[in-house]
Amino acid sequence: LVLFSLATLTNQKIWPKQYLSLSSGSVILSSSQVVESASCSIYVLDPARDLGMPACNYADTAIWPHALKKTGLGGSTVPLQHWEYQYAVHLWLEEAVIDNGARTDRLSRADLIFVNMHCYETWRAGKWWQTYKEGVKNGVDPELYRVQAMEFLRSWPQWRQSNGSRFVVAPFNPALPEKTLDAQRPCSSSPFIITSEHTMLCEQKLEAHAQQGLILPYVTDTHQEGFEPLAATRDTLLFYRGGCSPSSSSDPSGPLYSSGKLLRRAVVDAIQASNATDVDVQCGCDICPKALPHSEVLARMRASRYCLALPGDRQASRRGTEAALSGCIPVIVGPPWHTLVLADEIDHAASSVFISVRHVTWVVANTSLARSDNHPSVLTAWYLDTDLPPGQMLHVDTLDEVVDVLRALPPKVLAAKQAALAREAYKQYWLPAPGETKSQLGEIVVKKLCDHAQTLKDRGIILPHPTPLQGRKLLAE
Repeated sequence: LVLFSLATLTNQKIWPKQYLSLSSGSVILSSSQVVESASCSIYVLDPARDLGMPACNYADTAIWPHALKKTGLGGSTVPLQHWEYQYAVHLWLEEAVIDNGARTDRLSRADLIFVNMHCYETWRAGKWWQTYKEGVKNGVDPELYRVQAMEFLRSWPQWRQSNGSRFVVAPFNPALPEKTLDAQRPCSSSPFIITSEHTMLCEQKLEAHAQQGLILPYVTDTHQEGFEPLAATRDTLLFYRGGCSPSSSSDPSGPLYSSGKLLRRAVVDAIQASNATDVDVQCGCDICPKALPHSEVLARMRASRYCLALPGDRQASRRGTEAALSGCIPVIVGPPWHTLVLADEIDHAASSVFISVRHVTWVVANTSLARSDNHPSVLTAWYLDTDLPPGQMLHVDTLDEVVDVLRALPPKVLAAKQAALAREAYKQYWLPAPGETKSQLGEIVVKKLCDHAQTLKDRGIILPHPTPLQGRKLLAE
């Protein structure tokens, strides 16, 4: 049973929807409008309810301590609710299924089965805090529950008959242990994969993305009643905050860091050396001592025209989405490249700036000392998730030129990108845009899932569901 206060939700200004009902393992955030039926039916499978596995009690500090104390998770300076966690995508996927009229309560009538692992993803964050911050160790392993659930589901006839293609899985956290990732999206089968970056997919080629699933944004807490990209108060030219590798001049451990973290350090050092007075670019991770509070990070984004979105330990982060939802034009510098979410739905070329640097110094040239995430091969492995139209990629020789390139962009280019951002930004947000009743992102996701279901129907993998006879209950029900 999930224990938390609905009043806590409804009293928070940052969550404007009406929170009306519960689902085992998660909170369901349902609005009161009439919902039209989707073109497919999706059963949201809860491992606790449907498989008899352990459930999450969010009043238990061993499960989710972050709501009861200021742990600083995600840079928050206030207690963080489990549905605000940046990896809480399972919960919001369930909400999207409900809001868009796709949920069925009968497994036998489902076209697709979404495996909701929100409980174990959040429990994982609680376990991390309990073990590494409070020194409390026990034998409970939420990763094991996730693996066991998937091993059991692979024995189901729905999995075996469809080779997993009727199942929707979301191995979203790029820090998942390899065993958990392999169990949740076994590449010997064909589940529909919802994830945060293409390195988590089975087939790495760009043209194979759409056939495997969706790359979605992190959950963000940029709770705003809209934004004005053209606001005259955007006095800062360029903003950035994020964890970096140590300065190579002061710390010899730099090669122990990922290429993304090395790139961040190189960008920050180059821009700070320019002595520009209208930039606010520094290293500083969300949970590091003296970190800028996350609320202040977002406020500074809202006061900036451009915001850097750079890869870090992994290709994905929430910075690109936060920038877009703050009305700050994302600046993607590479290689390697930051993830572009929903690249076939969002016009990133129109709403972002892309800068390719020819002289790369942020990989470990001595390959015998390199790791997979800072080896020169990462420059091609962390590729852009879209093919940009001609002229959209700006080229520089070194990072010293980045600020000058941005400053030289004509006002009409800036205005066009701000206008595109206003059109595109809410496609990355799990709540409705101001004045709307449903999340644009949720609508996109459910449509993609129903398109996948239709493909399976066309191939004869999903057969027509029998219509129950009035007055009789089918055994399968």
